Amino acid sequence: MAADRQLGSLAHLNSPWQPAVLALVKATCDGARAAGGDPEAFGESANKPVGVCGEAAGDPGLAVVLVGLGVNSLSMTPRSLPAVAKVLSTVTLEQAKDLAAKALAARTSEDAVSLVRANLPILGELGL
Repeated sequence: MAADRQLGSLAHLNSPWQPAVLALVKATCDGARAAGGDPEAFGESANKPVGVCGEAAGDPGLAVVLVGLGVNSLSMTPRSLPAVAKVLSTVTLEQAKDLAAKALAARTSEDAVSLVRANLPILGELGL
């Protein structure tokens, strides 16, 4: 993956749905969970939280994927909250993990979006 949000010719590549980006989020979440087991390296409390903010957190489909990857908190604009909350309320953690695995296995960001949308019909029902 190559993207630079300040370089217009690469802007179309800048997507939080990129499987490479999702893999980095998963690695961060996995590391945060493991970090709790080594107090000398990471402090005394176990299971460090991982949060995502901004447009990625406010995308209802991506919010499900992020939760499935192990993200603990999502911060978004107030207008995004109702749709994200509604979609999250319709899935179990196991379903979110399954959708996250599908997105991670996708070849492109477009494929990741398509796979998640195909398995999350609530998005269409809500007009999202």
